[in-house]
Amino acid sequence: MFKSFLFLFIFFISGSVFGQEEVFNFIQDDGTSLNRKKDGYSFSNKLNGDLAIVLIDRKTVFSNLFDTNFKKISTATGDAINKKYNDLLGYQIMGNTYALLATNSKKKKFIIQLLDFKNKTVNTKEIDLDFKKEKFLETVQYNNELYLLTATKSNTFILRTLSNGLNFEILKTFDIAFEERDEKLLKTGFLVTAVSNITKIDTRVPNAIEQAGKPNKLYQEGSKMYLTIEDSEDLVTIFHTIDLKSLTLKTKVFPYTKGRKGTYKRNNSFVLDGKLLQVGSSREEMTFTIKDFDNTTLKSYYIEKDKGIDIKNSPITQEGQTFIPFVNRREMEETSKYLRKITSGNVGVTGYRNGEEYDLSIGGYKNISSGGGTMMMPGGTNMAGPMGVGTGMVYFPTYNPTYISYNSYSSTKSTYFNTTLDLDFEYIKKEYEKNIFDRIKEFKRDIKFETGEDVFFHADVLYFGHYNTKTKTYHLYKM
Repeated sequence: MFKSFLFLFIFFISGSVFGQEEVFNFIQDDGTSLNRKKDGYSFSNKLNGDLAIVLIDRKTVFSNLFDTNFKKISTATGDAINKKYNDLLGYQIMGNTYALLATNSKKKKFIIQLLDFKNKTVNTKEIDLDFKKEKFLETVQYNNELYLLTATKSNTFILRTLSNGLNFEILKTFDIAFEERDEKLLKTGFLVTAVSNITKIDTRVPNAIEQAGKPNKLYQEGSKMYLTIEDSEDLVTIFHTIDLKSLTLKTKVFPYTKGRKGTYKRNNSFVLDGKLLQVGSSREEMTFTIKDFDNTTLKSYYIEKDKGIDIKNSPITQEGQTFIPFVNRREMEETSKYLRKITSGNVGVTGYRNGEEYDLSIGGYKNISSGGGTMMMPGGTNMAGPMGVGTGMVYFPTYNPTYISYNSYSSTKSTYFNTTLDLDFEYIKKEYEKNIFDRIKEFKRDIKFETGEDVFFHADVLYFGHYNTKTKTYHLYKM
């Protein structure tokens, strides 16, 4: 009796702490006796609630379609595409057919893989996209449709959609126009084709400083795309808003706050809940500012090297490689060391809404060079070649910023501190609590024979999925 009670108590406590609930599992036997590793992908139907779970090994695509109650509707199996198409950009849903768009590392060649759940087939089609006079920027999905954004040297954005004939057709061309005040701020001029390596951000989950510290970021809230570009010459954030419903473009310029002791040379921003967070730092000082989209400052916090950090809810933490062998994490107390550390690289601020609070991290990171050249930081969106070559990895899923956030957060190499603000951005003094990615990492410790992991939102719920190579079973958990 006591053992039974103890078991139920432990089960209840673990469920309360980690919050995971297995939604379903299914056997995916690839017909071999080898425990092959696989990639796992998810494609959510925003209109009817269906969910496609796709597993890919070196040669084969195994697709499974489920309804809103996670009952299997159909399957589709076929050949995997050529490994040179290593970047999965996005997908479009047409009835029971899921069209996946992939490209090579240079984004010069494109291919569409069709998962036809009606006929239970998998086919591919190479498509011709000539960007000789344009620069590819990114893709987004809205209401199951795939949109592709490019830019020209004449400062225009071109928005395309995927037609039923599987060709990208121009939907709208936007001329970028600045207000007179903004034109004066942009003394050096601005060409959108100079923008490269745009990083997609999902603000519903934690993001590592490496992600938030990138200079060019893309956010999506419903029908609106927010493209932010950090102009290091004029020390401003250029903020483009494209509404996919009204097909309109608005462009604003947000100047950075100057320091009390000089002009900040390290600046970055982050979009959160209809606000723009900006941070500027030097070895002497830092300013963290919250603005609304009308460029009105709502709150500002100042940090000075010889004083403590009043809004700090965690130790100043350095993750990743340190000068001490086998030590990948250390803490520091001095504000001066923190400012010196982050100002020597790229600064960033990141956060997400956690109930009635905002959990934020402020810090910086450095790109690490090794023998053959520069090593991209975790979560970079332009990796040359598949992730984990030799392990069966096929795609890098840039279409899923949630997984990229999880992947980069799990392997961060940055220096930062955590803070908590209320919905009016007033500081809340409290102990730092583990976030959802921390809980997934703890939950994973007891999982064996795992491959094909995925972290994604479906119907506004966060899920963690993985494939067990020993039992040949895919498991999906609600987190």
